[in-house]
Amino acid sequence: MTSHEDKLKRLLDGDIDESEIAADPILASLAERIFGLNIEPITPSKPSHDTQLPDVEVVTAVTSQDSMVEVVPGATLPTPLPMPSLPAIPEQVAKSGGGLLKAFGIISLLTAVANIFGAFGFLNSQCAGDKCASEATRINWAGIHNITNEQGWSMPFPELGIPDYVALACGIVVIILAFRRK
Repeated sequence: MTSHEDKLKRLLDGDIDESEIAADPILASLAERIFGLNIEPITPSKPSHDTQLPDVEVVTAVTSQDSMVEVVPGATLPTPLPMPSLPAIPEQVAKSGGGLLKAFGIISLLTAVANIFGAFGFLNSQCAGDKCASEATRINWAGIHNITNEQGWSMPFPELGIPDYVALACGIVVIILAFRRK
């Protein structure tokens, strides 16, 4: 076994001949993996067919049924401490958060649908701009801060804008998330 260690040390130091590496398939494999050297001629063969290979020393591993725990004579295990009592988890706290989210989702969806059909058209009387039209009965969600001029209002139902679609989609998503939440 010392000859293999010696060969390996010489390989790592760079003091070994190429012919010696080529003669030993283990060293050739290591040289290829470590240094990227492909040393020829290496012909893979089964060890049973090759008579030129040196004898291999077989070392059997010594195992035992004992676990690898160190036993100290005279030592005793400490007694485990009792578990502390924990308070029960209140169920009302876990369920109350979902109800608020469900209510918000339903209210937001109903508000978006009501706006599409002009339920908030009575607020158009606050529009004081020059281009305010009385037929604009829907609040423009993107310009809700401009409710006192024409940019805060949109035309009635057949015309829908992107803010209306976004308000509907957000209401639906909040409702889905609220009902999936346990």
